[in-house]
Amino acid sequence: MHADPRSSSTQEKFLRKLSASMHEMAQPMATIQASLELALLCPTTETEYKEIAENILGQLRSAVESMQFAARLARFQQPASDVRDILLSVVLEEVISSLQRTLDTSQLQLLFFRSEHEPSISASPARLRQMFFYILQALQGYSQPGDLAKIEIQEPAGRLVLRIKHSPANHGTCRTRPSPGAIVERALALADAIVTGAGGELNVSTDPLLIVADFPVKRESGIIDTTKVSELSNSQMSDGLHRLFKMS
Repeated sequence: MHADPRSSSTQEKFLRKLSASMHEMAQPMATIQASLELALLCPTTETEYKEIAENILGQLRSAVESMQFAARLARFQQPASDVRDILLSVVLEEVISSLQRTLDTSQLQLLFFRSEHEPSISASPARLRQMFFYILQALQGYSQPGDLAKIEIQEPAGRLVLRIKHSPANHGTCRTRPSPGAIVERALALADAIVTGAGGELNVSTDPLLIVADFPVKRESGIIDTTKVSELSNSQMSDGLHRLFKMS
């Protein structure tokens, strides 16, 4: 029996990310140890003790973040217990609604395009919500006030594709794109683990930021009319095709 190349590639990706996380965890722990040993060996003033304590706390936060990331990454390798047929658009709208205040603060505009008929996918609703949370977290990390993110749900044959493209606002001046940083990279890694666990594939490119999640469609479930299951009324949609979430 031949091994599944896709499964092997996914496992290798997981092990690489886990190994990197363990390495990131080891660095602050080593710094903490050295700082404590130095404080014990060399008598210091109260101010110096305070500086050492603040540095240790910073290193400890970094180590904890690495441990939490590794734990979440490992958890997403396990099968979800609440898998069922679900509409991607409905979950997305729930997440956007729950994060409305955060998006208001960041002044990030979300333009959401969806069709009236959408095939369902077999996935965990809880994990899909987490996936969208991580993706929006990554978007915020790349964005500045006034930027636009265009979200589309497309239906190629036998698949369901989620495309999210970030477009910087045009203020008439050249801007430096924010550095994504470890938080954004980890958020995208966790989103990738969730999509892969649902049998899909996540691809990310930058300049501009483009996130594409490709899911297999539940063929036996057919096409579901999203106008009957969405919590949004038709008056909240334009021609039933899109909704603009403008954060100003």
